[in-house]
Amino acid sequence: MLFRFVAGNNYNHALNYGKKIIQSGTIPIINYISENVKNDFKNVLNEYTNLLKYIDNSYMLALKLSSLDFNKQAAYTITDICKKKDIKLIIDAEEDKNIEKYRNIVNYMIRKYNNIYSNNFTIIKTYQMYRKDTLLELCDDINYFNNSNCYFSSKLVRGAYYNSEYKEDHLFTKKEDTDNNYNLGIIKCNEYNTIHNIIATHNKKSITLATDLNKDNNKFIIANLMGMNENYMNKLNTNKATYIPYGPYKEMLPYLTRRLYENIDSIKYMYK
Repeated sequence: MLFRFVAGNNYNHALNYGKKIIQSGTIPIINYISENVKNDFKNVLNEYTNLLKYIDNSYMLALKLSSLDFNKQAAYTITDICKKKDIKLIIDAEEDKNIEKYRNIVNYMIRKYNNIYSNNFTIIKTYQMYRKDTLLELCDDINYFNNSNCYFSSKLVRGAYYNSEYKEDHLFTKKEDTDNNYNLGIIKCNEYNTIHNIIATHNKKSITLATDLNKDNNKFIIANLMGMNENYMNKLNTNKATYIPYGPYKEMLPYLTRRLYENIDSIKYMYK
């Protein structure tokens, strides 16, 4: 069942699925999964540079900095190619022990690659709304980058590391608190000067909130995981994207386990 949620073990599988959903008006987000950073990060860098030869700006790309062992130059190399091809690059979230590394690198990349004096923006930052500090971070970032003449674009997720971090004090322990925080994040992105906010959730209340707000400002893209909640997503008349993961099967299990736990409420819709 787990492999319902991945395209295959190489980028040709992901690209074939991407071509199919482009025809339906959905944006493919290609996501190479490599969880084992003990492997040479140069292999991950080479994978991305090869993949980027075959996609254009009808695609988005997702990158996890830990898959590059937080090597800044490798991240910049990938982003430079994305910038040149006008491909939006989503920097996916990290666990708490790496959160400061994540913030430092991504914030620098926003200043470097999202400057309003360039012709386009490239970097989309991820916010884990199950964190107690994230709503304040989101609002501070919007204000800071707007005042720094940078385009601001976000991806909102609930969070995928609850199982390993719930005993620590930085997470909400009640689902309703996370849900409220997530929806407040949507409202803040709508109120402020933001663009291309990706609402990566299968929660119907959050999706309804974002699609209702889209009628006025068109700031949101609703994103689902390949193979999950597809019947519901197909009925939505709004901007849509689908995460298309691929990679070595032996490295997929930690990723897939987190995704399934993060989206446990939507499992019941899989076979409708």
